[in-house]
Amino acid sequence: MSRLATKIIAKPISNLPMPGAIASILKDATLETIDMAVDKVMADEPSTQIMSAKQADDISDLIEEAFAPMEAALQEMEDSLATARCSLQDAKDQAKQAIEVVQAAALQQAETTVSAVVAAEEAATEKVLSDIFDDGDIDVESLAYDDVGYHLSEMSPPFIDEAQCLVPGEAVVRVEKAPDNSRRIFAGVDIPVGVEAVWDVLTDYANLQKVVPNLAVNEVLSEFDGIPFDQAVIDESLPDEKQCKDISKQLKGALLKQVGKAKVAGINFSARTTLEVREWPMGLPDFAHFRDDFYEGKDRDTRAIDDSNVPLTRYRFPRPFALSSLPSKDISMQSVENDDGEFRMYQGVWRMQPLPGCAPEGEEAMRLTYAVEVSPRRYLPVSVIEGRIVKDMCTNLVAIRDYLTTRSEPNSSPST
Repeated sequence: MSRLATKIIAKPISNLPMPGAIASILKDATLETIDMAVDKVMADEPSTQIMSAKQADDISDLIEEAFAPMEAALQEMEDSLATARCSLQDAKDQAKQAIEVVQAAALQQAETTVSAVVAAEEAATEKVLSDIFDDGDIDVESLAYDDVGYHLSEMSPPFIDEAQCLVPGEAVVRVEKAPDNSRRIFAGVDIPVGVEAVWDVLTDYANLQKVVPNLAVNEVLSEFDGIPFDQAVIDESLPDEKQCKDISKQLKGALLKQVGKAKVAGINFSARTTLEVREWPMGLPDFAHFRDDFYEGKDRDTRAIDDSNVPLTRYRFPRPFALSSLPSKDISMQSVENDDGEFRMYQGVWRMQPLPGCAPEGEEAMRLTYAVEVSPRRYLPVSVIEGRIVKDMCTNLVAIRDYLTTRSEPNSSPST
């Protein structure tokens, strides 16, 4: 009977797919229970007698008693497994937190490194505008006439009499062709006053009409406070025109609406334009135009031929007559983009330079030059109006000279 029960019950249990230790415990417990149950049955009444309720309870008790160690072992294993799972989750959470801390530290370090690289690159490309000028330390007052080299100028040397006094002459003018119905015009005049006197007149925007004779309308639309010139920043990594534009936006100046009137071929003609004016107390830098008398090994005559095919470019200003060996103060002016006036483009530079050795002791002399690029609308051929533009430029230069020299005379007052 015992062997029969073993074959029927124990074998399937022992073959269940479970860990070896658990399977062995189950098998032993099962066999022991079977043996105990068989012994109990054989010891009682004959097997043909119906099993009483008490006998059934006894068998159940035997089974419970036999499997009790197994249940206890399984419960202990379940408790251990639950504890292990909690420990595993804690380990995962700690690992995640550690990785997040490392990632945050690495990211912060990377951002710090990138910021340092960007700052270094900016420091390498940006500099204060005044740093690029090397003529700020020139002691103009200590220079004599022969120290300057006036013969290198594109204008004739200042005409001096025996008393070393500048003799006012006529304005000098030069016209150069440019493509697309355009011209480049250069003019200049010498004035027996200091640079600051001329600067003050030309930056008094509200009163320009009192000095410049052909201005029919001169309206100040707005003024730009700007920042000190020595604080303006330049990014040398940018294209030249972009550098010039960015710096000009930092400088003092004004927005002017002007209308000039003239008679062309017997017909009254007026030209209106809105100009953005900017002040360059140390002059325009090289990237805004060339400053040297010989640029890329070419004199002005050679450049004039080459430049006849070079189109006008915004923020690439023409270079006035000037000596690169002397400091200068410049005022740039440019028609605003999409201006609705008679000029498709108008941009120029007033340049003021001292003339050392050209005035008696205690007095001053300077050279005022003007360079302008003009490109009228298609309906207005430049060949028709360039003669008038040239004449008006000379008239304006002489008028400024006369205004200043008259004002500087003893017992005189400015014209009103």
